[in-house]
Amino acid sequence: LDAGCGTGLAGRFLRPLIEENGVMIGVDASQKMLDIAKKCTSKKGCGLNTDAMDASDIENEVPLYDDLLVLDLEEMNIENTLALNHNSGISGFDLVVAADVLVYFGSVAKLLKTFSNISTPGAALIFTCERATEEEAPLGWRLLSSGRFAHTKSHVVNAGLAAGYKLIMYKEIVPRMERGEEVRGHLFAFQLDTKDEL
Repeated sequence: LDAGCGTGLAGRFLRPLIEENGVMIGVDASQKMLDIAKKCTSKKGCGLNTDAMDASDIENEVPLYDDLLVLDLEEMNIENTLALNHNSGISGFDLVVAADVLVYFGSVAKLLKTFSNISTPGAALIFTCERATEEEAPLGWRLLSSGRFAHTKSHVVNAGLAAGYKLIMYKEIVPRMERGEEVRGHLFAFQLDTKDEL
């Protein structure tokens, strides 16, 4: 699942991770963004330079996404993402990625629980957030002048644990530049805990 996929820029990097019979779904609240992502194929769009494409490239191109859905991320469930759209017996997502998406949420607790509910046991969850210190954000998140939210590491980790995940990797990063300055961010990788499944 490319959660909050926007125009599909992360999808270009995610597609090689999908097994031959696997499914990659993009979800976003904006139909306009999805209309752009829909034009992405294995050979063009989503960040690829297509100036040098020849006829054989065009013949062999396939859509980058197997499905693109207009949904509120917190409203996702198996029925509206997988079951109704793919009669494949898939019981959940093995990987959920949200690149530069959680900046549009205050508390991330409900969203991480939603991701947990649509994932298979042992599934990976990887996402980025803008970073805030405990002093800057005593609630665990704060609204920035940009209109985005920044989150503390402890808020995100605690929300992940409450949703059934365990943290497997954390790194402070610069997710993007804004007005010529580095944005303080962090990258989280969680795995859905399988101890209840054993």
